[in-house]
Amino acid sequence: MLDVDGVVPYKSIRTGHPAWRRAAVGLLLCAMVAGCGSSAGTGSTTSPPTSSSGQIVVEPMTTVNVSAKTGYFSDPFPVQPWLSKVSASASQSFSGTTQALMTCTGSIQAGCFQATPVSVNYSSLQGQANAVGATIESNENNAIFQDQSGTWQMSTVLVVAKTANPSAGSWNVIAHATPASSGSGIPTQWTCDAVLEGSFAQSAPGNYGAKYFEDSGNLYLVYVAHVESQPFSENGIVAQQMTSPKLPAASSPVVLLKPTDTNGGFNSEYSQVDYSSDTFKLIETGNITVVDGIYVMAYSVGYYNEPDYKAGLAFSDTFLPSAGSYYQKILKTDTAGVWGQAGNPEVQYILQSQQSAWPNYVAAQVLAPGVPSVEQDASGNWRLFFAGYAPSDAPTSPSQGAGHYDGSHRRPFFINLQVNIPSGSTVAGTTNEELANWIMPAVSQ
Repeated sequence: MLDVDGVVPYKSIRTGHPAWRRAAVGLLLCAMVAGCGSSAGTGSTTSPPTSSSGQIVVEPMTTVNVSAKTGYFSDPFPVQPWLSKVSASASQSFSGTTQALMTCTGSIQAGCFQATPVSVNYSSLQGQANAVGATIESNENNAIFQDQSGTWQMSTVLVVAKTANPSAGSWNVIAHATPASSGSGIPTQWTCDAVLEGSFAQSAPGNYGAKYFEDSGNLYLVYVAHVESQPFSENGIVAQQMTSPKLPAASSPVVLLKPTDTNGGFNSEYSQVDYSSDTFKLIETGNITVVDGIYVMAYSVGYYNEPDYKAGLAFSDTFLPSAGSYYQKILKTDTAGVWGQAGNPEVQYILQSQQSAWPNYVAAQVLAPGVPSVEQDASGNWRLFFAGYAPSDAPTSPSQGAGHYDGSHRRPFFINLQVNIPSGSTVAGTTNEELANWIMPAVSQ
């Protein structure tokens, strides 16, 4: 589940309604701005250990000072400028749940990302919420986007609760925001001006993790929605075509990726170790990049504050899959029954810290890797960016229940990728074994 930072009872997450943080937002923002990328204040700095030869090397995007609470960042969403990567010195930027813009100028290297504050004014929509007995409590998941005309847009998630009974739980409304002032560079001051998905009047699961995507001249809003109720409850990734950045088209959202429920589905997609007792599956994030003509979706499975949170890749020959099909996950036969069903297919994730006997296990370097994105720099280097916990800095949160990590300690990381998509390849014409080799973590020599 995307970042909730341990301030809402865990029960609200289990029902599929994202729970979101409150007071921790301001503290985390101050911490980020004060010292992201540098060791501000006193106290020790921590970084994940480097791996031995032949293993995946996980690099920190920022330098974290635990005592000063600097360098943390939740839900790194890549900023999508249309005029990006124009020179070797072009910057790479991320927005997200942390109210800041995280940027590295020049070559990407460990600790190079610095932060500037991002402000979002949603007061203009507060009246609409109040009119139906609701209150906007905060905003999350800022996703900044530049369209082909050079105009900047942002989708953001408003956390809403009943005014008369806020303790009953909150829900999400996706909103559009416009830059509050003009100027060069990526805007950092925004004003909400339209509701895109969800309702102030009625709670609903899903409706978070939204970002814009342009394909063949069409604009879409890609976000997490509740997509199934049977045989178990599911959240997945959908795409809603937009008439304009502020107005969804009349067509219904198209499901791009969801948990697999045919033939019993995959145990790795359940959100509890005891697969037989779970009734909820969750796929979220849905950052899409076109790599050598193939649509690549980086997605998350599980809960952000548990070891089951992991990062996957799925592929499609077209942005919108044909009717009845979805982005193709990478599958591998679970010969040893690592996930409880020997001989059955399972998902091969790009990063995971849940099962040591399964590929791409990185628990010695990072826990609960998720919110991934596949990004290329101006020099042509591919990387996977994501958030997780350093093993030396992964305290649990009492308010979330025993064994659940404290979300305020999430920090951003990256790994280098090897991209090997043969020219002229199609997803439909590629085996699982070949698909697993298309995009892989680079390893140390």
